Amino acid sequence: MFQSSYSLFDLIPAVISACVLCFALDLWRRAAEASRGDGRPVALGAILAAWAGLALLATHIPAFGGFIGLTPGLQPMLLLAAITAPVVAAWRASGRRIFDSIPLASLLTFFYWRAVFGALLLAAGAVGRLPADFAISAGLGDIAVTLLMVVVLAMRTASGGVARGPVLLWNTIGFADLINVLISAALVVRPWAEQRGLPGQFGLQLFGVPIFIALHILIFGRLWRERRAASRALAV
Repeated sequence: MFQSSYSLFDLIPAVISACVLCFALDLWRRAAEASRGDGRPVALGAILAAWAGLALLATHIPAFGGFIGLTPGLQPMLLLAAITAPVVAAWRASGRRIFDSIPLASLLTFFYWRAVFGALLLAAGAVGRLPADFAISAGLGDIAVTLLMVVVLAMRTASGGVARGPVLLWNTIGFADLINVLISAALVVRPWAEQRGLPGQFGLQLFGVPIFIALHILIFGRLWRERRAASRALAV
């Protein structure tokens, strides 16, 4: 009988890395479609490739990952930069037009990736790559947020659009869940991993999580702009 020389413990980082790359490609594809070939996808693709490369190097090269994890303030600074950059880019007038032109239903379906990453967190916890309590909480949280997104997509207005009230509630829950994950990762996962000499899951921490947080922030902004525009229309 064939016996693999690799254990699930060893394969989990590779599977996470593969999903991060697919996630980056899907993000780039959606951005290219939204910008309608105005040249931005080339620059965005280069930025995503560089950022994904950094995250994967930190995952698979222990010395590099250790440098990021052990340098005081470096990892929070990188996370903040990864959140701030897309928010600032999409908050500019040209970026807002592109972001607001994306059908809301299409934007929300991108969050199916949270269920994928949630399942990977559960797998990482099952094989000892993450503390079990954190993996269960974070993994099930991602899956629950995705399931709630499906329910929200099913709640249509009389005109057939996505109901904004449920979207706001879902976005608040999803945003709060990710903030809780970041706090738990810093307070629970980091000391747990250091005690065992394990590298962090930087492919998710430096790439997936900040992008999801940025998207939640941008959705808050879009909902606020839509509500302000509707109020002005009623006032006229």
